[in-house]
Parts: sequence; C-alpha cells; structure tokens
Amino acid sequence: MQILVFSDLRGEIANLKTLVAQTKKYSLDAICFCGNIVQGHARLDEWVGAKLSGRVPNRNQVEILEEALEDLKIYQEFCNLVDSLGIPVMLIPGKLDASEERYFVFMQQAAFVSDNIILLHENLTKLGTYVFTGFGGELRENEKEDYFVLQYSRREINFGTRRMCFLKPPRILLLHSPPVSSLDLEGGIHKGSQIVNDIIAAVSPEFLFCGHVSAAYGREKINQTTVVNPGALADGRFAIVDTQKHEVNLMQI
Repeated sequence: MQILVFSDLRGEIANLKTLVAQTKKYSLDAICFCGNIVQGHARLDEWVGAKLSGRVPNRNQVEILEEALEDLKIYQEFCNLVDSLGIPVMLIPGKLDASEERYFVFMQQAAFVSDNIILLHENLTKLGTYVFTGFGGELRENEKEDYFVLQYSRREINFGTRRMCFLKPPRILLLHSPPVSSLDLEGGIHKGSQIVNDIIAAVSPEFLFCGHVSAAYGREKINQTTVVNPGALADGRFAIVDTQKHEVNLMQI
C-alpha cells in the first residue's frame, strides 16, 4: 500500500494545492493527515498569555472571533482539495484545530457528504489488510483543553486506542503528538509524549504516523513500530510510505 502522509498545514493552502497537483506522480492508495489544518494564532496567544499571567482566557476577543470565521473557510478549502483526489483521506485534529466543537461539527459533516474523507479520531476503519485508528490533539498526562487549543489526557486516549489491541494486525495508528524519541526534539528539548511510547508498547502498530514537532521530521523504529513524522506541509514537507516494502520517502514540494 502506498500512503501519502502529511501534517501541520497551518493554513498554508497554497502548499496543499501544490501537493494535490503533485500526487499525480504517485500511485496512492490512501492519504493520512496528522493534524493542524489551521494556524490558531489568536487563540494560542490568548491561552498562553492567560496562563502566564494567571487569569482566565478571554474567548470574546475580536481577533479570536474573526479567526474562527477564517478557520471555517480554511477547513472548507482543505476538504475540497483532499476530496478531489478520489482516494481515502484519513484525518485527525491537531493541537491548533480548536475549538473542539467547531472542528468536529465541520468534519463530521464533511465526512458524511464525502465518500473519501474519514474522521479517524477515536474511530476505526479498514483499508486493504490494515486496520487504522487515530487520536488527535496534544497528549498530556492530566490536562484537558478544548477551546483555545486541543489537549487530551492519558485517560482519554487510553480509552480511544487500547481497543486496537483486540483487532488482528496489521495496524496503523495516526496521532498528532509524537513519542519521546528523535522525532520530537525541538531546540534540544523533547516535545513528544510518553503516553505515545506506552501506546506503542501496548498496541504495537506496524506504523505510527505523527506530527506536531515540525523540525523533527524523519522515521524511527521503536520496538516493532515504524514511526514517521513527515514534517510540516507548511514548510513544504510530506512523506510517501510503502507499507509492503517498509520504505519511507521524505519529500518536499
């Protein structure tokens, strides 16, 4: 199976248009997207600023309300472009794809009207011999946030992914957060989640696709799992994965 893997578009629709045009070069069976369709700058800035100053973040800032309208346009453009390829597109939300309600309402509708778009967050699907499941957002031990950014706790993802253990392999797992490894280093600091390492040990997927840390693109073998961080499409990066040959080609538009 040939899978195009990309992540972290962060509103750069022009790069997605270029990628869609380039897919004609490949005989693709599926596309996997690991989150962050939009930028979410206003929400993120307010959330971080409120935490630093010890106050409640303000949802009603004009910039945040305007950003929400722009996000809906970007979601629509994203879905139109990937749907036009006519092959299965499996996707999960990223940390910046907030609010939770807006993202899931839009994407559930998009998946309903499309034969190609599959919202994989806490869902299962089968393609060929592979079972796919996914879980989006930034994974944290005990923290939860669903308006300014998407953060989910260990308890939530354990419930969402452990059922994969009961399904026959081979399995492919989509996450936004990377494991603690060489694929999560940013400025010498690990930005991944130990939760992901624990899921790899428990579920043992054949492949795990992730994003979130744009600078740490590449592949790594953890136990029996091939982990792929394709880098950010905002920077022009993506990957083509041949599941039969276990080949990972890191690409740039």
